[in-house]
Amino acid sequence: MTTTTPPAPLSPLEELAYAHRPPQLTVLADLVQSLSGIPAVTQLLVRGSLATGTADRLSDVDLVVAVRDARLPALMTSLDALMSTEFGTLLPGWRDTIVGDLGGAGFVYLLPHDGHLLQLDLYLCPDSAVDALRRRIGPRLLWQETPNGTASNTDADAGARAETAADLARTAAAPPDCSTLLVQAMVLHAMLRKRVLRGQEYIAYGLLHQLHATCRDMIRTSLVPHSRHHGWYHLPDEVGRTTIGRECLAELTDALSGPPVPTVAQADQTLERIVRLTGRIAPHAVTALSDEITAYRAYQSQEAQA
Repeated sequence: MTTTTPPAPLSPLEELAYAHRPPQLTVLADLVQSLSGIPAVTQLLVRGSLATGTADRLSDVDLVVAVRDARLPALMTSLDALMSTEFGTLLPGWRDTIVGDLGGAGFVYLLPHDGHLLQLDLYLCPDSAVDALRRRIGPRLLWQETPNGTASNTDADAGARAETAADLARTAAAPPDCSTLLVQAMVLHAMLRKRVLRGQEYIAYGLLHQLHATCRDMIRTSLVPHSRHHGWYHLPDEVGRTTIGRECLAELTDALSGPPVPTVAQADQTLERIVRLTGRIAPHAVTALSDEITAYRAYQSQEAQA
């Protein structure tokens, strides 16, 4: 990881500015150094508050990674291992369903840094779509590979674009399993806590709804995995046929009766309800992520005491 010691020599004013720069910049520098060394990567761009200079200590790191079309599926498959090895990410990446479709695939990682968890929103974009993405959202360019002057094969490029598009579509359409939903619950909870602390009630309301929907999906995925239905329709008829199903629906009903905008403590209770329910109906998911759940709870407990 990049050292936090400022480069020398600096004037006293420069040292003061360096000391008060957003901590996310250190993480961003590490990301650029690591990802720019991957041959498949062609551009790195930053968006959001870091790009506009409005970041605070709770801000996300929003990074766009442009990848050669033909190599994007392979990089997407190895991304969790890369982020865990290089940056010690706490959880597998959650496939971000909040960010708009910009031609690629978004992933959210929780990254430990100086005793806190930073949210990394990493968007993999096919190189063929990056110009359109830049026009649409206006990110700032951090790094770009040096062109080698080699002419491209149009037919081969077209084939790579088609294969990558099909792979992205398959990934987006694949239903999440219970372990994926548990990761989703923790990531959404981290987002929710941040919005509550910032007093952003509308965003907090939306995230709490998504947490409740995650609880619903966990129940349905575990108890009626071959259901043809989705959303809230037919849920009582499908799930309420068994004792455990009725108990799960009672828990869900109790969750929905809470305030639409929670306190931090109530947000924590919502997550704990999902973990507890998962332990009953999909214990393999909790077992597989037991170390990650313990670590996540420790970080959130530390945040609460700060």
